[in-house]
Amino acid sequence: MSESAGHRLIKIPKSPVSLTLIFISLTLLICAYNFRWKEGQWKYAIHTDAANYYRYLPMVLIEQEFDDPEENPAVIKYFVGTAVMYSPFFGAAYVGSYLLDEPLDGYSVLFPISVSIGTIFYLILGLYFFSKFLKFYIEKDWVICFGLITLTFATVAYFYTVNAPGWAHIAAFMLVSFLLYHVKNLYERFSSSGIVAVIATSSILFFVRPTDLVILLLAPFLAKDFSTFIIVFKNILKEKKAIVVGILLALIPLVCQLGIYKLYSGDYFIWSYSKEGFDFLHPEIINVLFSYSKGFFVYTPVCFLALVGLIPLYKRDKYLFTGVILYLSFNIYIISSWWCWNYGYSYGPRVFIEHYPVFFLLLAILLDRYKRIRISVIAIVIFFMFLNLFQTYQAIRGILDPDFKTDKQGYWDVFIRLDKGYSGKFYRFPVDESKENILRNVGWFNDMERPDSSWLNPAVRSDEKSHSGRYSSKVNKNNNFSTGIRTPLSTVPYGKNVLVRACGWFLVPAKGSDSYFAISFVREGKSIGFNPFKLDGYTQNFGEWEFHVFEMYMPKFSQAVEKDPSAQVEFYYFNNSDINCYVDDLKIEFIEFKSMPRVLDLSWE
Repeated sequence: MSESAGHRLIKIPKSPVSLTLIFISLTLLICAYNFRWKEGQWKYAIHTDAANYYRYLPMVLIEQEFDDPEENPAVIKYFVGTAVMYSPFFGAAYVGSYLLDEPLDGYSVLFPISVSIGTIFYLILGLYFFSKFLKFYIEKDWVICFGLITLTFATVAYFYTVNAPGWAHIAAFMLVSFLLYHVKNLYERFSSSGIVAVIATSSILFFVRPTDLVILLLAPFLAKDFSTFIIVFKNILKEKKAIVVGILLALIPLVCQLGIYKLYSGDYFIWSYSKEGFDFLHPEIINVLFSYSKGFFVYTPVCFLALVGLIPLYKRDKYLFTGVILYLSFNIYIISSWWCWNYGYSYGPRVFIEHYPVFFLLLAILLDRYKRIRISVIAIVIFFMFLNLFQTYQAIRGILDPDFKTDKQGYWDVFIRLDKGYSGKFYRFPVDESKENILRNVGWFNDMERPDSSWLNPAVRSDEKSHSGRYSSKVNKNNNFSTGIRTPLSTVPYGKNVLVRACGWFLVPAKGSDSYFAISFVREGKSIGFNPFKLDGYTQNFGEWEFHVFEMYMPKFSQAVEKDPSAQVEFYYFNNSDINCYVDDLKIEFIEFKSMPRVLDLSWE
């Protein structure tokens, strides 16, 4: 074979966009290998919501029987679309596991790695179609390439590609990008295949994340003007064959979903989000956009900067500007109306990932049109890129709280720092602690000054250091557990409006003890609810006595646990290091209120 023939067979991509996508792909694969694959990290790659999306695949394709709803009721909560999209990668992992003689249970090493690869694949595919969509508006390749890199590394898309693969958002981002390109292409180069693509993709998107269909609000405004939209829409209605084919393809995820529901519950239609829903009368718009607890513009400031692109868009295309404003307003309203406005235990404003194409269209237009401020915009974006990657690292290390407990003080306390610990340490549950609102308060206090047989481990008292009096409780690798409390669950207030609180004075001489204060619920000697509060994160000044408060809602347990006399709750300070740590003046409380807003929690509903 001649050298020229070899070059024809192996075509080296030369376009800037292709090279950029290759660069992003290789970077993400390297990051995934280091953060999610090697040294057993693959075992934890698919977690929380992603584990439930994924659960459909081994349950249906390998086990061929559904989980017991009492044991795993959440598996049916999520729509089946995400599992369908990851099924080719699941199949590849199954074949690979068979060839390598690995367990074929859906959870051995190749399965989570295949989901991780699939997530990278869908991000790259989404970026590819987004670049094709941008081509309709932006001529400069460098602007498009810069936009692709920024979208990947300056937003939480990076976290949900590398550190938390398998969630619905990256797959939905690909579908939205695919839709935008094909809708726009229908106006530019009308084709029946485009009609099929739009109909079928809309259906898949619905079964991945139903509310993301709001992107179709933008569809009429991708035309040159409203009259062009009407002309194309009438032409679409004439393509009956394409419509039928599109609908038939659209029925595939619907049939899968209804079949799952029927086999699982006996009914074709069920509302799987039984305790959850929208509160359209009380949208949390300010919190969703600006809260230190995962506010969109706080954790993805590059998208706030992108809004400046509305100015040149208005000057360039008032019709599209109208559509973008309508779409953004309605989409933010829907996102803000969900009962759990910060969308639960996860890092950052993840629900906006699939809507990035619109924000980064605005950013591209800003860079394309405003030459005078271009250098400044690029410099700011590069800083935001660094900030996002840094905060991603903070989230992995547990410095940034992944739930709702970061407030203003906590956010700025750890801003661009790795030595200040946990951002949620200042948060307090918003409860009314007036006497009129307290029904009862059951508690214990120990100043460590004398042995008390009603407390655990009274022998670990030490007179080496103390906050008050002479004694404290000392913990290290030789004496792991401090003086603490263990009491039957039946002896404490147990109900919806109960706050569990522990507070005391702690002395941690140096960082690195990895010690924690635990509030633990156990049954028959086995943990049924373990809540550790790591002192390295809470400590502001190592080597000094500090007062810390640890709070949680009383969790809701099953009736079997509630009636079991062996169910207990434990409080203790634990340390397994060479560093001697101390606790003094420890107070334990179960406070039952007449009324208490349970922030973003439905366990008692």
